[in-house]
Amino acid sequence: MKDIFDECRFGDLDLKSRIVRTGTWETETEEGRFLSPAIFDRYERIASSGVGLIVSEIFAMDYKDRFSEYSSNLDYRGFIKDYRMITDICHNNDVPILGQLAFFYYDDGDNQKAEANDLTLEGIRKLQAEVIVAAKKFSFAGFDGIQINMGNNFYLARFMNPYFNQRTDDYGGNTENRVRISSEIIKVIKKTMDMHVSCRINPWDVRKGGMTADESIAIARELEKAGADSIQLTARTISQIYDKGVKHPFLVYVDDLIDAVDIPVVLGGSLREMAKINDVLNNSKVEFVSMSKPFVAQADFLADWKRDGEGTAICYSCNNCYSKKTSTCFKHG
Repeated sequence: MKDIFDECRFGDLDLKSRIVRTGTWETETEEGRFLSPAIFDRYERIASSGVGLIVSEIFAMDYKDRFSEYSSNLDYRGFIKDYRMITDICHNNDVPILGQLAFFYYDDGDNQKAEANDLTLEGIRKLQAEVIVAAKKFSFAGFDGIQINMGNNFYLARFMNPYFNQRTDDYGGNTENRVRISSEIIKVIKKTMDMHVSCRINPWDVRKGGMTADESIAIARELEKAGADSIQLTARTISQIYDKGVKHPFLVYVDDLIDAVDIPVVLGGSLREMAKINDVLNNSKVEFVSMSKPFVAQADFLADWKRDGEGTAICYSCNNCYSKKTSTCFKHG
């Protein structure tokens, strides 16, 4: 029998449980940059609660990005000092932490919102270099790896999606070509840094001519071939493709993905009860489950679950923290 508090191996990382905390927005900084005491307190509460792996709040590459105002900052003078303290908090609790990089727009030097079809080869190389530099900054700050968000509707998700990418060169067309921009990034990171590389991807979307489950699995295989250490599921939308609410939306897909790759796969998406999570773990091939908003509502709820052997997150998925882009809970403070 699997249990969420099993000690386990996650690629090259040792975890104390099967729960992955995934961060979203960061709005508790001082002057929009320096970390406030509330952030250090939040990480201490999460890391000491029994979580297995922490994925940071989103870091944007460019201050002009659509979500930079609500994201963590890579480019202020105190970044390495501040985040070395954050990663130390995690490591003192024997919890590894990944820095999450997600960007919606890309400025290629000529166009602040250059899309996949707009980028020249020089623009592609510039983008790849900036992601690799971000990974190096995470390394300097003590992160155990980088999670590159290639899901939701972020830039690399659109680049890989046949709905958006109509390029006719080596970076468009078939699956391998559309993934190439990301594969080349992963290869350089793995060759030059001792970093776990996690990729966050969509299982599908609902656009005609867009991402299908089969295409998503093919993308995951390409990412693994390039050297990715883990895959985490997210989604632009989970509507229209599930079993009338009876079955978790991603469970119609995730076992096929797990069979298709030889790296850990993290299931995400609105699981709130310890009993239901354990049911998923023991009635599917899922080994790891991610949670986001429950940690916003109560950073240390896992400690209660571990003590009591049961529990339900106080988060009831109002989604205000996500939609209003804040790192605090509207109901629980």
